Amino acid sequence: MAKRIDKPIRLTVITIFIVIAYGIFPIFSAFPVGRELLLVGPNFLPLNGSILALYSGDGEISVILLVVTLALLVLTLTSTIVAFLGVREGRAATLLFLTLNLLWWYLLIISAITFSESSVASLGLVLELIMPPFWAAFVWWNMTRPDIADWLDYQESLESSV
Repeated sequence: MAKRIDKPIRLTVITIFIVIAYGIFPIFSAFPVGRELLLVGPNFLPLNGSILALYSGDGEISVILLVVTLALLVLTLTSTIVAFLGVREGRAATLLFLTLNLLWWYLLIISAITFSESSVASLGLVLELIMPPFWAAFVWWNMTRPDIADWLDYQESLESSV
């Protein structure tokens, strides 16, 4: 029988962080103020990953942009919860979808910079690209720690012995 390994507190904390930073904030962290967005909270994703940022100036939204954004959000949250429940593949899926989520927002920001007519607006968008990689590195560093890997291996050994 393998030695009992308790769930690392790091996994609980990082799961809560991902749910708040990549799930709740993208939905509730930006508010329209005139023609600009008021961003509330730290920037875990460019423009806080807010769906409101996807709307054009005339209030239209591309269905493809909306579907991809929501799919990445849901897949990131689901895989994080699966990892929290003890499935090893959930950890890899969390890191994959979180990275894809960040890259998706980078693509959106870079395309907005490309088509921006104002250099001031472009500078503001460029500044949005600075912080998110640090948050992603924080998640990657925590999710790849040996204590989480050991606990996930232990959970797998429990399931295989049943």
